[in-house]
Amino acid sequence: MEDLPDEFEWLRATTWNWNKWNDVTFEADGTFNAPSRECEPRGACRWSAGGRKKRIYILWGEAGLHVLQPSHMVAAKGNTLTGKRLKDKDKCFATFVSKGEIVEEPDLYEILGVDQDATDKEIKKQFRKLSIKFHPDRNPSQEAAEKFEKIRGAYEILSSTDKRILYDTGGMEAVLENEKEEQGGGRAMDPFAAFFGGGNRNQRNSKRGPDSRLQFSVALEDLYNGNSLEAKISRRVVCRGCRKKSKRDTPRCRACGSCPDEMKMVQRQMGPGMIVQQQVQVPSKEKCKNEEVTLDLVIEKGMADGAQITFPRMSEQTPGQIPGDIIFSVKENPHRVFQRKGNNLYMTLDITLQESLLGFTKYFEHLDGHRFEISKSSVSVPNEVLKLKDEGMPVHNFPSQHGDLEVTLNVIFPTSLTESQKAAVRDAL
Repeated sequence: MEDLPDEFEWLRATTWNWNKWNDVTFEADGTFNAPSRECEPRGACRWSAGGRKKRIYILWGEAGLHVLQPSHMVAAKGNTLTGKRLKDKDKCFATFVSKGEIVEEPDLYEILGVDQDATDKEIKKQFRKLSIKFHPDRNPSQEAAEKFEKIRGAYEILSSTDKRILYDTGGMEAVLENEKEEQGGGRAMDPFAAFFGGGNRNQRNSKRGPDSRLQFSVALEDLYNGNSLEAKISRRVVCRGCRKKSKRDTPRCRACGSCPDEMKMVQRQMGPGMIVQQQVQVPSKEKCKNEEVTLDLVIEKGMADGAQITFPRMSEQTPGQIPGDIIFSVKENPHRVFQRKGNNLYMTLDITLQESLLGFTKYFEHLDGHRFEISKSSVSVPNEVLKLKDEGMPVHNFPSQHGDLEVTLNVIFPTSLTESQKAAVRDAL
């Protein structure tokens, strides 16, 4: 439970005697554990705390919402909680019994015995190795069975790209919240959210971050020949595990800073017996840093201006979210000789008046280096267009096929003639 205010951290993992009836526990993960049918199965009852009046809220299954206030903000003997059940104003109280140890959640990478930067192939290979060793069919001991269940659970998360990112940036809580959201049709099935009007709305998965859209300039030669180009970006990443107390003083985590503030849902009392859920900005407890990343953009032959190249989940990271995509839009750079329209290429060729009358042959170097010929033996008129078959752009996805090259002839007329030239023209005509 990440939205608990710091001033209520003392309440986690504490046990209280309720109404001189039985002991109840405020579990560290937000579960309220009481020996009553309303709280079965585990997780059916939840607790939260906060607000200007520093109140504790318990959603006790069918029994409804209970609101209490502590006598002291400390987990110690003599502290009491007093309040009432809202639906019938029945008074309730609890006295402090004990505080349990808050155990950090197990590290899934340590369970599998792989590095946190391990590739999908390495994770799969290690899972197979451990499965052979601890599978109940090969090792029938109870200890091996328990070990195998942990291994299988760790692999289920780390072998899924989305779940692994959620785990890396928000721990098991982010993974479980995402599963609840998917089961609930797009919104987490938070009992407090349902009670306070959040309900189950059909929304876009809130665990998915926004996409980043960028332009990438590409030379016409690369669009003709195909190429692999590099794009360097800087993005925010969440530092996995650095929030854990046991790792805060490691060199890796000392280099990290705080993540941007996060939006959290909290409960606010608006009047007697009326509590609403509001979204507020709170400091993040995760650690972040900026990371320089080099992305390889594969430019395919014949790719169009404006074509998109997508890098899934490579946008900036936010704690507990699946990053959006980075989407590059190809921007074709102008070329000094050729212009492109679709699969065809166009160019303008300057010829002299003599060449327009007597014919010409000229050679040029194409975008891939091969030489091609433009020639005509008869008279050419200004702005006449010559079409060279299959000398255009490769057709995207069918690179053996090409468009055409259209050449517009630009006749350069002389600005003056000598007397002898004039006479030669008269004689020729």
